[in-house]
Amino acid sequence: MVEETKGAKKVFGRIGLGYTGFLSASIVLQIVLRIVIQVVGQKEIFNLSRGWYLFSVSLANYAAGGLVLFLIIKNLPVTHKPVSRKPEKMLLIYSFFICISALVAGNLAGQLLMSLISALEGKPMMNPVAEVLKGLNTGTIFAIMVVMAPVCEEVLFRKLIIDRIRRYGDKAAILVSAIIFGLCHGNFYQFFYAFGIGLVFGYIYTRTGRIRYTIGFHMIINFLGSVAAIYIQNSIPLAAVYALFLYGSMIAGIVLFFVTRDKWIFWQGEESVWGSGAGKILFLNVGMILFFVLSAISFVVAEFS
Repeated sequence: MVEETKGAKKVFGRIGLGYTGFLSASIVLQIVLRIVIQVVGQKEIFNLSRGWYLFSVSLANYAAGGLVLFLIIKNLPVTHKPVSRKPEKMLLIYSFFICISALVAGNLAGQLLMSLISALEGKPMMNPVAEVLKGLNTGTIFAIMVVMAPVCEEVLFRKLIIDRIRRYGDKAAILVSAIIFGLCHGNFYQFFYAFGIGLVFGYIYTRTGRIRYTIGFHMIINFLGSVAAIYIQNSIPLAAVYALFLYGSMIAGIVLFFVTRDKWIFWQGEESVWGSGAGKILFLNVGMILFFVLSAISFVVAEFS
């Protein structure tokens, strides 16, 4: 039992180290780009097209971070990955509404926390995502937020993680995947809802074994939070319908969450670590601790930069 625990900690530690590498590569890339902008000039770069610049940077960020991540975790065996199966329609329906609940509740939690922090700092609250998207045309936002991000992030934060640690049980795999997904967003605005929807996406993947379903859900969520949100902001009637849809779906999701709890299925795993002491195995290892420290630094830098 002791040897199995040590083996599990090493695996989760390697996962943590992999995502430390992912964040490190992203940070280095951002530093290099800032130097290039200072040397070449922001105006000259943005004159080429700010939209294409952000698209290229986003893609490079996923590629550089993903390459470092893969090199670190590639030797971890892929065992007991979710079996590919056609999902029940009801699974997708109630998962959608629960996902909206996680999105809205997480967004409210993030805004509440950041409003408190902003009040303590005595400065106006700024949403980093809104600042980045400001001034971009709808096509660029759609390409980055609705197409690129869901595809890249579901591979990086769902498939690569869960396929390698599912042998320790669905609950452990889903939780670790969701926490890493939330923290890699790099700010408090996005952490809570990213963690929440990450739990739902993780469950969908373990039940279907098909990443295309989580990509589809991710695309819908990002569309609602970016393109749709921008489109309705100048129309009071559309904004009212949008708000009614979101909050109505949130209420439906909360109800479905409790009604369907007895129907949830979690594979215990061939080497289950879930239960008393699971937190120590999953998170109290060198790799995960390094990842948490670097994530904390990223959150602080995002707040004060």
